[in-house]
Amino acid sequence: MNQHEQPAKTPQLSSEQLDTLLRALAAEPRRMIYTYLAEHDSATIAELTDVVVGWTKARRRATDACNWDETRTALHHRHLPVLAAAGIVSYDADQQTATLVSLPPSTAEVLATILELDGETDHGD
Repeated sequence: MNQHEQPAKTPQLSSEQLDTLLRALAAEPRRMIYTYLAEHDSATIAELTDVVVGWTKARRRATDACNWDETRTALHHRHLPVLAAAGIVSYDADQQTATLVSLPPSTAEVLATILELDGETDHGD
């Protein structure tokens, strides 16, 4: 875009909203959850645990996320509540299901950019 072009009229995120999104996706398991839910809309915590453990192993990362029980506990107590507080997912702790919420275009654009950058770093390993 040159200096004379007008940016698209997408409602912009506030600085606070942007900080919240960046914090929410700072942890790799939360980026994995968002990526999975972007394709499947909703999932149980067991499905998400399988995804995080499987993708972590596939990326050859030796982390706590390779342990299924520890990962499930972290998703339930930490990662899914953070994503819910950021307004990215709806998490029903009683039913143990997470559902991607309808996101404003500006939020979806920021999330897509973060995931794109994350994917580029994975290919560079």
